[in-house]
Amino acid sequence: MNLELLIVRKIAFSNRRGFSSFIIRIAIAAVALSLSTMIIATSMVNGFQHEIRNKVTGFWSHILVQPYSLSNYLLGEPVYVHQDFYDTPSLIPEARHIQVTALKAGILKTQDDFEGIVLKGAGRDFDWNNFAPYLKQGRLLQPGTDSALQHIIISSITARRLHLKLNDKVLINFKQSGTEQSRAFTTRKFYIQGIYETGLEEFDARYVITDIAVIQELNHWGPDTVGGFEVFLKEGNLFKSRTRAYFLTLFGALLSPDTYRELSKDPLDVIGEQIYGRMSNSELDVTTIKSMNPGIFEWLDIQSLTELIILSLMLVVAVINMITALLILILERSNMIGILKALGARGASIRNIFIYYSAVIIACGLLLGNVAGIGLCLAEDYFHFVKLPQESYYLSYAPVQLNWAWIAGLNVATILITLLLLLLPAMLVSAISPLKAIRFD
Repeated sequence: MNLELLIVRKIAFSNRRGFSSFIIRIAIAAVALSLSTMIIATSMVNGFQHEIRNKVTGFWSHILVQPYSLSNYLLGEPVYVHQDFYDTPSLIPEARHIQVTALKAGILKTQDDFEGIVLKGAGRDFDWNNFAPYLKQGRLLQPGTDSALQHIIISSITARRLHLKLNDKVLINFKQSGTEQSRAFTTRKFYIQGIYETGLEEFDARYVITDIAVIQELNHWGPDTVGGFEVFLKEGNLFKSRTRAYFLTLFGALLSPDTYRELSKDPLDVIGEQIYGRMSNSELDVTTIKSMNPGIFEWLDIQSLTELIILSLMLVVAVINMITALLILILERSNMIGILKALGARGASIRNIFIYYSAVIIACGLLLGNVAGIGLCLAEDYFHFVKLPQESYYLSYAPVQLNWAWIAGLNVATILITLLLLLLPAMLVSAISPLKAIRFD
């Protein structure tokens, strides 16, 4: 057996008690605490970004294709449904599903109150699988049937504000299409068939779901005219990866402007540009979900920056504690260092003993940190014991999503960075005099 490893085995697993033993326990605890905190932080950030992006793209879509207009999009600019990319979906190979949609602003009235809303039309091609998880009460609509023309799905926020429940009758006032008079309104009667809740208050407070035929009728459109197309993209890396974002944050100043601009592009924006270039109808505009809701995605980017700060601080804590522990170990083992040098051991060989000893301490800390971090994440994922105010965080609990590649990367980064920085204090071994070390007490 390697002599250095044999010595480490003897001193690392001995039952000797003392101040150094206490320091070693602190070092192990520091590494474990740092790693578990990093695992929890990265899992929660990953969970937040995944859940909120799914909520936003589940209600809307990744990309919206609609007529280009400088006016308010709620005025309902029409477009012919038979577009090349809609009739031939293979023209957009990135698309998982394409569906028609239309919007119409109105005022929802009850006997005692009223609320401004936006009617969102769902056609026969509407993908209810995206919306179904957010339906809290009632049933989904069946666009194309007579009953769907008289029913709507409202949000839980609207239901609470107006004191509405399932099957209640409501009136919605709409401005007649093509009229300029302020009093040119039409009124339609609807029954509440369902109540949904996404947790995104800016959506829930405004939108009401109905059959797209209702909007077509209100706007005097034909059945082949819609307000636009929602494009849902296939699963994949549709947003800028956190690894690339961290790289740009740390080393962006060293890159040329062109390289930085190219690396900072979001994959979703790139796909949007590609789709726009393939469309034959120049009157259509392509808008990504990020440009429609910049505030939400900027908030998610800030979370990534916060995560980077937490990871950096936890690595600093682990490194400082390991350096302190190593220095104390060197001081306590001065007699051993002197004896080994007197017997002809090289400085590099003695340094390796302490590096290997530090690796054992780090390994123990990583083991405990992985167990604690992953265990707490699994417990939160199952029990949801960390509650959040949904109006502030869009979620009622702290979501976690374990990314095993990230966890493995955190372990490797902790080992490499800590051991590399421990080489500096380990160099002190070479400066120890054998005579003074043997006489050291």
